[in-house]
Amino acid sequence: MLSLTDVDKVYLTEHEAVQAVSSINLTVVNGEFVSFIGPSGCGKTTVLSMIAGLFKPTSGKILMDNKEITGPTEKTGYMLQEDYLFPWLTIQKNIELGLIITNLYNEQTKKDAMTLLSDLGLADKANAFPSELSGGMRQRAALVRMLAPKPSLLLLDEPFSALDYQTKLKLEDLVFSTLKQQNKTAILVTHDLSEAIAMSDRIFLFSSRPGTIYRVFDVPAEFKDKLPLEVRNDPNFHLFFQTVWKELES
Repeated sequence: MLSLTDVDKVYLTEHEAVQAVSSINLTVVNGEFVSFIGPSGCGKTTVLSMIAGLFKPTSGKILMDNKEITGPTEKTGYMLQEDYLFPWLTIQKNIELGLIITNLYNEQTKKDAMTLLSDLGLADKANAFPSELSGGMRQRAALVRMLAPKPSLLLLDEPFSALDYQTKLKLEDLVFSTLKQQNKTAILVTHDLSEAIAMSDRIFLFSSRPGTIYRVFDVPAEFKDKLPLEVRNDPNFHLFFQTVWKELES
């Protein structure tokens, strides 16, 4: 579904050229959930932003469904650490915004969005404003807004990092099960190794700047059909965690 070939990104300042990432080569297949991990400043979010079409690589190619990504597209949904809900709009109006922007707003897509809002336990919050919701509820609303236009590829940039631990674990399960039910392809950027292991099919470990893909880990098959919280409680979780951690530390 997605391929990056020899992707480089160089940022130019008044005084110097800074290479953020170098020679990124990876593929993601349809329905796969992958994670990017690595030290701060290694270019994980830079790669995610290029995949989203927010800016172009300095060199190399990024293809989705065999077409080069040249800018933002309705095929891609983006979910960030901050929910960025508009405070002056109700939750319903917030989640309909993506449909309006992508010219997909009609009675059927509106109905589908409201059904998804109900599925995520927010049916009674449709007419509430973001300030009336908890952090976890706001992130659920942001998830609905992202999914409403039915994107093929979902980009998740540390969407749980601002939440308390209990809410984070619950939301991981909810997001994971929702994406699997809809057979979505997803890329997660995270600093939480446990989260990457619990949610992913594969993990891409980035080296320090300029970021390159240092190693790719296949998550054990017995983890893949379990919810993230169940994976964390699996007897083999700690062993695999230590394997990845040693590479991350090195």
